[in-house]
Amino acid sequence: MRHTWTIVALLCATSCVSSEAHRQALNANANLQAQNADLSDAQRKLALENERLRKNNEDLSKRAADATWIEDQKKQLARLMERFQSGAVGGGEGIELVETPEGLAIRVAGEVLFSPGQNTLSDNGKKTLNELAKQIGDRPIRIEGHTDDQPIVRSQWGTNLRLSVERSMVVADYLTKSSGLKEGNVSVAGYGEFRPARPGSDDAARQKNRRVEILMLK
Repeated sequence: MRHTWTIVALLCATSCVSSEAHRQALNANANLQAQNADLSDAQRKLALENERLRKNNEDLSKRAADATWIEDQKKQLARLMERFQSGAVGGGEGIELVETPEGLAIRVAGEVLFSPGQNTLSDNGKKTLNELAKQIGDRPIRIEGHTDDQPIVRSQWGTNLRLSVERSMVVADYLTKSSGLKEGNVSVAGYGEFRPARPGSDDAARQKNRRVEILMLK
């Protein structure tokens, strides 16, 4: 009988130890799963932060490259403006380098290129475009036509918007067919009187607003 109770006691002790070990194992497993979840979350956050830093670095690199490109364009175009203004390639009146919200542009007064209300290039206009084409080279450009705010009365164009588009097309055709620019690098736009270079309806403002701008695209 005494041996029987001894066996029962040993079995109970063994059972108790096994249950405790099992409970501890479960707790340890749960802790490991929690740690793994924390590590996974940390890795996910690190991956997101790494991607953010990578994009920031790309953005900074692009800005630096753009800034270098812009400065180079300014220097080259400034030299061309000096040639115009010195008279080396014809009068420089009505030609200037400007900064627009979209980039650098060569602004050419309307009377340098066209007679009032007309879309036929003058001889001086052709000479001017030939010189500009040498500087433009293989750069992509957009030619933008602009007018003043005076309604068209006698001209065949009907609206200032139509005239501005027609003038930008004439300039584009000349630059590609006579000055050697690649057609694929040239696009056009016309804005009529809706993007004035100088607000106002006085003669000085209207003269400033009648223009063609050659925007340098990146």
